[in-house]
Amino acid sequence: MRFSAANALRLSMLANAAYLDENGAKTVANTLGLPNFVWLDLSDQIDNLYGFVAGCRDYAVLSFRGTAKFEDWMTNVNAAPTRFSWFFEGAAEVGDVHTGFAMAVRDSWDKIKTAVNQVLPLPPSLAGLSTTDQPTLWLTGHSLGAALAVVCGAAFSMVGPVRPVRGIYTFGQPRIGLYNFCGHYDQLLRPQTFRFVNKEDLVPRVPFRGWDYADLGQMIHFDSSGVPRLESPQWKNFLARSIESFTEFFGIATHVGVDIGDHSYRAYEDLIATHQNELSGLRFPP
Repeated sequence: MRFSAANALRLSMLANAAYLDENGAKTVANTLGLPNFVWLDLSDQIDNLYGFVAGCRDYAVLSFRGTAKFEDWMTNVNAAPTRFSWFFEGAAEVGDVHTGFAMAVRDSWDKIKTAVNQVLPLPPSLAGLSTTDQPTLWLTGHSLGAALAVVCGAAFSMVGPVRPVRGIYTFGQPRIGLYNFCGHYDQLLRPQTFRFVNKEDLVPRVPFRGWDYADLGQMIHFDSSGVPRLESPQWKNFLARSIESFTEFFGIATHVGVDIGDHSYRAYEDLIATHQNELSGLRFPP
C-alpha cells in the first residue's frame, strides 16, 4: 500500500476524534463520509480508554484513544515482553510483544472484532475477489491508541480468520515489540504501516532499545522546523541521547500529556494538514 498524505490527514483526524465523546467522534466520522459507527468502551481494561469503528460500504477505520496516564501502560511489569502467541490463540510463533499493550487488546478482542464485523462484514469468501474489491480495514491512533492499533493490525493479519489491512497510520506511537516480533511484523505489514513522530516526542523512544525493543513500519519525522523527513539527522541525534531508566523517563515526562508539547495529538494533525505538499513528495524505499 502506497503512502498517501491525504490518507494521513484523514486518519489523524479520526485518531484525534477518539479523544472526543461518542457523539463528537460520530460527527467527525460522518463528516468524513463514514456513516456506519460503533463506539468502543474499553475502560474496563485501562481507565478512560475508548475507541470506535467507522465505515462505509468499502472500508472501515478502527481508531483508539491515547491516555496521559503513562503509569497505566509503561510500568516495568507491563513493559515486560511476552510471546504474541500467548495472547492470541492460533497465532504462529512470531516473537515477543509488550505485555500491557497486547493484554489490553486480547481482553477486548471479541468486542473489537464484533464492532469491526458489524461495521464492515466480511463476505462469506474472499476467493475470487481482487485486492481492490475486498472490504478493507484501516487502523489509527495516537500514543497508547497508536500501540493498540498496531497490535490489532498484527492480530487481524496473523490470526484467522485473516482480515485485509489496508493501512496503519500512527502518531506518537511507543514501541510495541522486541526485534523478533518487529521483524515478522515488517514482513507482513511494513509497506502499509506509517509512524509519525513529532520533533523530540519522548513516547516513541520507549520501551527502550536497550531492552531489545525495536521500531517497525516506516517513520516520518517532523524536524525542528516542522518539515517531514524520512531519514532525519535530528531524530538520529535525539535517539543517541541516552535515557537509562523509567525513573529518568518519568522525571522528564512528568509534564508530558496527550495535548502538551511535541506529543500533542493536535500538533500531529496540524503538521500533517500544513505539510500536505511535502508529505506527498516523500519517496519511500521499495
